[in-house]
Amino acid sequence: MPHPTDLYDLLVSFDLDSEEYSGFHLVWAEGMGANELCRRLGGDPASAFRCDIDNLARPEAEPGPGMWAGTANGWAQALVFNLYTSPKSFLQEVSRGTRALSIKCGYENHLLHWAVDGTIVTILAIAWPSERGGVDPHALDALMEGLAFQLDNPDDDGIENPVTIEVSVTSALRLAGRITGREIDAKWLNAVHSNYSLKQS
Repeated sequence: MPHPTDLYDLLVSFDLDSEEYSGFHLVWAEGMGANELCRRLGGDPASAFRCDIDNLARPEAEPGPGMWAGTANGWAQALVFNLYTSPKSFLQEVSRGTRALSIKCGYENHLLHWAVDGTIVTILAIAWPSERGGVDPHALDALMEGLAFQLDNPDDDGIENPVTIEVSVTSALRLAGRITGREIDAKWLNAVHSNYSLKQS
């Protein structure tokens, strides 16, 4: 049985929760490659260079939004950096004619957005699942069975296995895996993908 924080711990092991990155932001889009995802996010695919995660264009060296992206199980899968536009806005374009998902975590901002063909279907506050939005706030409920989102009181000693933010974020990442058919894993994070600038010309 997977550890309740294993996917969060995996991303932390790659320093994606550091001050440099202000947490992490993952985006998935079904049935397209990284170049098309770059276009839909307003970037130029010609800016791409191939690299592993240790050789990304660092935010302090190249300020502005960027993306490290590849594919996984027929979905574009991307780590996005310094993209300050709300997923509620950009996922409408990314999901046009397909489906797309965003998980953004950091500095008390832990949100999941699910979009289908240009419509934001579900917005979920990862740590407080009662806080929802979108045209169908409960569209993902069937896939959430067995996952833990609602945070427990950390001061309640009577709770044997409390739901912490690490557990809740792992649940969101596991939900993404149920949607896309493949959880983010060390194999993908250790591979070479394309690094793009998302700065508009």
